[in-house]
Amino acid sequence: MHKTVGRLIGMLAVLLALQFPLSVYGTQVQSVESEGSVGFTGVYKPIGPPDPPPSTSPQKPGGSLPQTNMTEGAFAGWVGRFLVIGVLLIIEGKRRKARQKTIN
Repeated sequence: MHKTVGRLIGMLAVLLALQFPLSVYGTQVQSVESEGSVGFTGVYKPIGPPDPPPSTSPQKPGGSLPQTNMTEGAFAGWVGRFLVIGVLLIIEGKRRKARQKTIN
């Protein structure tokens, strides 16, 4: 009984922690100058014309691309949480049945 209550509280704590994620943003506070350098040697020799040749007309994407720090709805997160909880409940049920078989 105590193990079941403890596991239930643990699962609720994980669910609560996943519900309110911590957002962290970083910035560079110090830059360091170095005396090193990077050099490239050699000559670029193209193998031939690109295949397929580049398009001369501008291509316009259909729709919009995701932007930095863009968030979508939480539907996928909820589905994932329910799947994880469902799998954990199934595993626990199988363990409980196995324990009852060994006891009897």
